[in-house]
Amino acid sequence: MQDIIKELRAAWPPIFAGTAIDDLSGGAVRWRTIQNQRSRREIPEDCFIRSGTKVLVVRDQFLSWWAQTLAPATPVSTSPRRKPAPGSQAAA
Repeated sequence: MQDIIKELRAAWPPIFAGTAIDDLSGGAVRWRTIQNQRSRREIPEDCFIRSGTKVLVVRDQFLSWWAQTLAPATPVSTSPRRKPAPGSQAAA
């Protein structure tokens, strides 16, 4: 995962408008969710600065925090699905 963070550090500008994070991350990070997390104080304040009314994201601090929230995806089960019991309704 450190490779992903390293690539994002190279691709993202050092400081950017928070509203740009949806596009920069390809939708992996949503500004609306970040705003909710900020209001609950789940993200360190040094990840952000203000310019007038705009909230700017400080790339390196933000990515350092975000990297701590990432985990490998759970492997997908390769076992066959169970058939529904006779008389039960199958999922559409």
